[in-house]
Amino acid sequence: MANIYEKSQYIIPRGRVFFDVLDAADQLTGERHLGNCPTVTLNIATEKAPHYSAESGPGVKDANRVVRIDRTGKITCDNMSVDNRAMFISGEKSTVAQATGAVAAEEITVIPGLFYQLGRTDANPAGARKVTQVVVTPDAGGEPYVLGEDYTVDAALGRLQILAGGGIEAGKIKVAYSKPATTWLRIKSGEKIDLRGALRVLSNVAEGEQSDTYCPLVTLAPTGDMSLITSDDAYVQMEFDIEVLTPPNGAAIFVDGRPLEV
Repeated sequence: MANIYEKSQYIIPRGRVFFDVLDAADQLTGERHLGNCPTVTLNIATEKAPHYSAESGPGVKDANRVVRIDRTGKITCDNMSVDNRAMFISGEKSTVAQATGAVAAEEITVIPGLFYQLGRTDANPAGARKVTQVVVTPDAGGEPYVLGEDYTVDAALGRLQILAGGGIEAGKIKVAYSKPATTWLRIKSGEKIDLRGALRVLSNVAEGEQSDTYCPLVTLAPTGDMSLITSDDAYVQMEFDIEVLTPPNGAAIFVDGRPLEV
């Protein structure tokens, strides 16, 4: 009978990634699907402490023991959802509610040729949106300036442009406008740089055995560039560094196969 050799298994990895955030009480809150992640990698690095005998002649290595194991990795994700972008900038998402109102005389110091955000404050840099009935007048009062000759308005975004060569000189002006009730999503960065939780990767390979990877305790930290504008056709991606930790009385990584079909 001929020798029987191991059958090689070749896999082009595909799958879905889930992250389960730990709350302030170190309790898992539920797994969120991150969407398409073109790359998920794990890296294992070991550090050894060699020992050399001093009993005779040149010291010879008689032991080399592993003293440290670092398990790290990286996630590359191109699903630019609000939740994922909030993770990348270490922030939180919220809904901004703009109340109906009329602004009688917002004072702005302007320079011809530049743009200004109506309603901007440090707490609300987006300012006012969907403005109407915009009237621009001199700071000291008088006849309103002329739309299209002295200034332009992007009403949807509340953007005021002072036209170079128009009748508005550098200095203070007053702007009156109305704004409706509306809402929009906002992501605001915070101080928490990394996220703690559990990571699950469910295999979905076209051929070969499926195997699912679970890390019960990891930290995700955003890293690298996320393009805000680009001239090429590449899809925007964001990256997260993974640090795989070993939970108390637990294991760092589980890899499970799938139940056999009966």
